[in-house]
Amino acid sequence: MILRLLREESGYSLVEVMASIMILAIAILPMVGMFDMGLTSATRGSNYDKARALANKQLEQAQGLSYNTLRLNFPNAPCTFNPPATPNAGLCEATNLQDPDSEFNHLRYTIRKQYVNGSTFANAPTTRV
Repeated sequence: MILRLLREESGYSLVEVMASIMILAIAILPMVGMFDMGLTSATRGSNYDKARALANKQLEQAQGLSYNTLRLNFPNAPCTFNPPATPNAGLCEATNLQDPDSEFNHLRYTIRKQYVNGSTFANAPTTRV
């Protein structure tokens, strides 16, 4: 009678439970990586939008200034220009700036100003910011 009860007893064995847990773990682990990658992409996109908004804000501010004011006093401090004989004549760079309105206080940026030297632009290095 006991043998009959053992044979008819339904349920899962420990091996079956362990196998199902392993299959589930193998299926779920790549999903965790996808969520992490999605969060990273969303953060990057948000930072890109903030940087673009800050650049537009600075461009609008520069458009409202006269040429001499822009040349000498924009963004915050006067720039010193190289003499015309140097390869980067007419190039001025202000680095590690912060937004004065604190709207974008966690961003640091660089403003490069380049002026016409005769009929051509000065040879400025091209870098991505």
